[in-house]
Amino acid sequence: MDLGYGNSNQVMGEATAAVIQASFKAQEDALNSEMKRYDDLLNSTDDTLEAIRERRLAQMKKAQVQRTKWREMGHGTYSALGQGQHSVDVAREFFDAAKKSERMVVHFHRPSTRICDVFHSHLEKLAAKHLETRFVKIDVEGCDDSNRGGGGSASFLVEKLGVVIMPTVLIVKDRKAVHHIRGFDELGGTDDFSTNLLAYVLGEHDGIKRTEDEEMPEELLQQEQSRSGVNSVRIRKAYGGRRTLRDSEQDFDEDLSKSKTRD
Repeated sequence: MDLGYGNSNQVMGEATAAVIQASFKAQEDALNSEMKRYDDLLNSTDDTLEAIRERRLAQMKKAQVQRTKWREMGHGTYSALGQGQHSVDVAREFFDAAKKSERMVVHFHRPSTRICDVFHSHLEKLAAKHLETRFVKIDVEGCDDSNRGGGGSASFLVEKLGVVIMPTVLIVKDRKAVHHIRGFDELGGTDDFSTNLLAYVLGEHDGIKRTEDEEMPEELLQQEQSRSGVNSVRIRKAYGGRRTLRDSEQDFDEDLSKSKTRD
């Protein structure tokens, strides 16, 4: 763990400052754009205003249709996959959900690992706010008990998707596993992080679309003020290829077919 001595502290400080500056610049540009829009409205004719009104109504109707569709797909809630069903269904339900939703945030957790509970309340809040993303959780209790074949098809997901640490939050975009948030490393190395910080990290990996009204996380502001490397927020960038879920689903179907043949 880096305690913030030497050059590494300077690098982290500069990186955080760059993130904060970029956020402030985006907010300033959005404000200037909004002011220009109001200036244009003041100089508009009645016909122009009516056209703007009709266009805005059409956009609102389209957005409402999309929100309704998302809710029908399970968006807006933080739900468990494979809950109370035959064990093979959790993997099938996961792959089916990934086909329908452009974005998914998947929390792999164990009830016996209490630190997993930290994510539950944060993800429930974010699910209600970010309808564009489906938020789900998968219980992997027993997946490491190979002697008794525990975990059902959740074990297949754990192996294929590289879930090695509890808790792990997987971000899925366009049926690709794009990033893992493993433990609390990207959240300041502590379980005492804010929902806003988790939203920021998810947004950095395109797991959600951050809204203009979301403020810069307090943890990042404090980190910049103190220039401290202790428990600093370190957002990891994904490098290399991203495994498509189509490959894992094909493997799952083949394994399932073989199992049925043996039965």
